[in-house]
Amino acid sequence: MAVINASLLSLLDKFSRQDPDGTIANIVEILTQRTVMMEDLEWVEANNKTGHVVTSRTALPAIQYRRYNEGIAVTKGRTDQVTESIGKMAGMCKVDVELAALGGNPGAFRMSEEDAFLQSFANELETGMFYNSTSTSPEKWMGLAPRFAATANPGGSQIIKMDASASGNDQASMWLVAHGPETVFGIFPTGVPVGLQYTDGGKQLTSDPDGNEFWAWVSSWAWDVGLCVRDWRAVVRVCNIDMGNILATGTALIDAMIRGARKIFKPGMGRLVWYCNRDVMTYLELQAKNSTLNSTLRITEVGGQPILTFRGVPIKETDALLSTESPIT
Repeated sequence: MAVINASLLSLLDKFSRQDPDGTIANIVEILTQRTVMMEDLEWVEANNKTGHVVTSRTALPAIQYRRYNEGIAVTKGRTDQVTESIGKMAGMCKVDVELAALGGNPGAFRMSEEDAFLQSFANELETGMFYNSTSTSPEKWMGLAPRFAATANPGGSQIIKMDASASGNDQASMWLVAHGPETVFGIFPTGVPVGLQYTDGGKQLTSDPDGNEFWAWVSSWAWDVGLCVRDWRAVVRVCNIDMGNILATGTALIDAMIRGARKIFKPGMGRLVWYCNRDVMTYLELQAKNSTLNSTLRITEVGGQPILTFRGVPIKETDALLSTESPIT
């Protein structure tokens, strides 16, 4: 007899989700993450089904000075095209019909599992916007970190190193992004609805590992999504934030953020947001208590919630950003 398929819910899973009275428990979602970039992204329908073609001007025509009775040379500009890729995220859940019916209210048991898929999609999207790489995983889209991974790369001038001599895999990055349809935005295939698509497959015959069939409730999700950086001057990466030394850096990170903010070509072209992880946010909030930094860091209250801003630009905390990055040299 084959081992029970780990991808299918078991009787143990059923009992682990019940309160003593037999009803489905209110599950504490300890794996829920802060996915704030999802709230900020603007979405644009791609100009084809597999990606979004961006045309950028890469050279201007040469201008000359002439004298009377002299001709001028014919010149021209240059444009290049880049295709931003789209990844197809998908998930599927199968619940044995009789298992779901145990204790009554099979719909509540199905929902207890489906809620986890929603959070999993959100976590994957947020992480992918920063760290996905089509170089190592062609089926995904290209996130921000691989685009701004070296100062010699296109867009390398947008990288600010807080510590040029940082070492060890305990580095973090902050990101300043100008969101907008002319700068940085999410993409979805032409003709496909935007956002997470849910399909209730109803009751279907499915197979166990031995090939024997049973009835199961089937649910599936699909999300075709990508990231377009139309203008790399709308993104800044402040990197080499050494988490082992951050408490001893004084205002070094603040200085790096100031230099980074000056790298945004046209701040008015998009809606600016800073992103950082929890450790960096804690450091910045402690810095905000210092009266000498009130001109740059402020904690204000919006809707009853404290909001940290840097020169008026909100700083948001996301669990997708790591404290285990390698230094950029």
